[in-house]
Amino acid sequence: MSGSATLAHKREIQVHREINAVATRISIWVAERDNTGAQLAAAVCTDCPSNTYPTLDLSACIPCSDTVMTASYSAATNSYQCVCRTDLGYDPAPQDGKCVSSASVEVVQSRLLNPYLVSFKDVVAPGGTTTSLTVRSDAFASLYMGATAGCEFAWNSSSCEALSNLCALQLYDTSASACQPTNTQPETPISLPLLPSLYYTTGASDAGFITSQVIDLPLAVSAEKRVSSLPLVLATYSLNGTFIGLQEVATQLQKCASDPIDQLGVWRNIGHDYDTSCSVNLASLVSKYPSTVFYDMYIKDQSDKLIPVPIRLINYRSGGRQPNLNPDPWNFASNTFFRRFFVVDSVSGVENSVLRAVRIASKIHFWVRKESTGRIYVPIVDLTYTERDATSLSASDSSYLSSPTVEFGIQYITELDSFWKTVTVLFALVCVIGGFLALFRARAWSSRNLGPADGWDFQYLARCILILAEVLAPLLFWLLLTLSMYWFFAFKSQSELKVLLPYSDRDMTRFNAAHATSLACYALHVVTKLYQQCTADIFLIDWEQSKGRIIQSGADERPKLAPISVWRSVFLANEWDELQTYRQVNIEFMLLAMYFIFEGLQVRYAATPQPDMNNLTPGAVHRILLFALEGMVWIGLAAVQILFRKIVYDRYYKNKLFNFVDVLSMANLSILAFDEMCHGYYIHGRSIHPCADTNIGELNAYLRREKADLVPRRGLDDTDEQCFEMFAQKEMRSAFNKVYGIVIAEVETQMAGNLAARLQRLSPEKQLRRFGGVDEARVRAYETVNHFLKSFFDRNLKEFQYMVRERTHVERLLAKTPDVSHSTALFHDPACFTNLLLHGIEYHLLLFYVLVFSLASYTLDSTGAAALITCLVDVLVRVGRRHFGGKNVAKKMMMDPKFLI
Repeated sequence: MSGSATLAHKREIQVHREINAVATRISIWVAERDNTGAQLAAAVCTDCPSNTYPTLDLSACIPCSDTVMTASYSAATNSYQCVCRTDLGYDPAPQDGKCVSSASVEVVQSRLLNPYLVSFKDVVAPGGTTTSLTVRSDAFASLYMGATAGCEFAWNSSSCEALSNLCALQLYDTSASACQPTNTQPETPISLPLLPSLYYTTGASDAGFITSQVIDLPLAVSAEKRVSSLPLVLATYSLNGTFIGLQEVATQLQKCASDPIDQLGVWRNIGHDYDTSCSVNLASLVSKYPSTVFYDMYIKDQSDKLIPVPIRLINYRSGGRQPNLNPDPWNFASNTFFRRFFVVDSVSGVENSVLRAVRIASKIHFWVRKESTGRIYVPIVDLTYTERDATSLSASDSSYLSSPTVEFGIQYITELDSFWKTVTVLFALVCVIGGFLALFRARAWSSRNLGPADGWDFQYLARCILILAEVLAPLLFWLLLTLSMYWFFAFKSQSELKVLLPYSDRDMTRFNAAHATSLACYALHVVTKLYQQCTADIFLIDWEQSKGRIIQSGADERPKLAPISVWRSVFLANEWDELQTYRQVNIEFMLLAMYFIFEGLQVRYAATPQPDMNNLTPGAVHRILLFALEGMVWIGLAAVQILFRKIVYDRYYKNKLFNFVDVLSMANLSILAFDEMCHGYYIHGRSIHPCADTNIGELNAYLRREKADLVPRRGLDDTDEQCFEMFAQKEMRSAFNKVYGIVIAEVETQMAGNLAARLQRLSPEKQLRRFGGVDEARVRAYETVNHFLKSFFDRNLKEFQYMVRERTHVERLLAKTPDVSHSTALFHDPACFTNLLLHGIEYHLLLFYVLVFSLASYTLDSTGAAALITCLVDVLVRVGRRHFGGKNVAKKMMMDPKFLI
């Protein structure tokens, strides 16, 4: 038959169909080929089978989705509908394309109310508030009745899976119809290939059992042994319960597309902690995932057995409670676990074909727990959903409303109770040792500064606290660094997973508390030392003798002693002022080196929680590992600088400290400084030459005689010892105060009284450039103190004598005060006077700075910011020390501050 004839037959049938306005059943199609596929000579009009209906062009018959359906033609809609046969006991309305018995539908409808309503209880609204939204879901209206009846009465596996999916979409809310206990679990297990169990019950006892299972897996973490990975598997299902298949976990759970594709699977490496987050636009995500896929997660052991992985749903509600809030990875007694979950829900919020609500997994976190024998338990997954009103979403909106933050991570943990017990014992031991040292030092301080009649006043208690801080600060620092280094090397150098890092807030709170305590103690100690240095009593002893008497020409006065030049004192005061901030370590160089090493070479990322020393992949760093790394590098850089200073610079170029002592000797000046009432330092600079105030020729002659060993030695009592730590008799210090302190007070009073008059007479510019006059009171003060001290060190004061000896190591450690009831004690120490300079507290400054650097580096997550903050702290220390120290030098050495340039 020709093509025109075929078309004519089809038109004839169509006309006939239109003429019959009554719903007459006409179910024929035009066959142009026989059963063998051969072309017929003429088209034949053939009836469609009872459960099929013809296509619109009458070219074929389409079967209904269920064999117990019949097709009927509707003239009103000009289409066929498949309805279930009521004569066989089925409800006429199909449920998701399946026929359900009328009895089943009646039973289900009789006990349930509003089964198609889906409640979104945590919808984030503008402003950050949460509201609730109820949707009459098209998906539930299509699937629920058939899934419930099919699962409960027909034991159909797909129906049970579909019902589980609907329950998962309700977040397992026990008040939801899809999650009623009689509907969520069949009485007999349903088996699928390779799956030990299709469902995972929500009972607490079952959850406790499965979370305590130990998995037999290889746990290699080093590249030499080929890093093992977590063999996670997903059983995937469509919304209607169809089993799609098994998939290895790859990127199905991650929505942060900004991560490099080669990094998306790194999180499955054994022992590798992983954490990533990003903002995801929900409008774009929903368009990318128009249908919802459901998952059951398993982990495969070495025998290829699939073990279910429990899901802890943080949003889960039961009877108005949320038992899974604030989850503990070790305590599951109050938690409920599930198996079925989804990542993107774009179907349950559809009402009348309009998307009203969206739900996505905003946080997925794996907990992998290691047991004492070295194996791991079944992982636990914490899952948190976030909900949005779909009508407020926009693909161009980057705010939290349309683009919430999505997090994904995995963390390996182990119980560390025994370790922290050991640390607690060590901490207590350190505190006990520090307490005893502080007790000895406090007793020594009281013996130097308090008399028999002095009680335990506030000053004494404050001093005890300061001494305790001084002792504890370095002990706590080295304890912290030692523990951190243990974690760093034990974790980073392992080949199989044996050591895991502290993870809990409680563990990190302990570490942070110790870090903060050490930092606070060091800050208190540094401020105390700076204050002591800036308030020390310092005096230049001038040993120079007058060269005779002079008579002024034309004057009738009697001859006077020739004046002694004060410019030597001015020069040495300036040198001392410059030495106040002298140090062996250049902090600016240290900070630049730290920035280059940690940021330029990316060594910072060696502190990421990955058990691989050479893995410098950028990522979140671990607090303890970062402290260990920064502490080791900082101390290493400082040690290199100090060794260079001592071995090369000071030995072959110049040593500023020793040069200063040599210049004191050539200038015939000594320095006496008290940093406490009866404790101080003495630098013996009395010249071995006839005079210091001379010309260049005589000076060089003196030096040649000294080089030829034709003169006595420079030290005290004809020795080479010039620098001493001094413990003075209280009587000697009292006598010194009488001739020094009272005179200074008179000078200050006189200077204050003349200040107003000078300010009125001088302009601001002249005030700035005018030197203060040296009045008779100041001259008397200087001469009196100078004479007293020269007599003391010449042993011309019988009531005030001194002895010189070496100090023992025990006395140094305990800061023990010798018996000075009969005489002053001088202990030889070539560098002891540096305790009055920044050089003397450089060790403590370095440890203080690394604590500041580490805290800023981790808190701000920036090495550059940490370097800047540490530099600012160092600038404050140096500027403050130089400013207040200079004022103290001018005041205590009795000269105008303008002489210090």
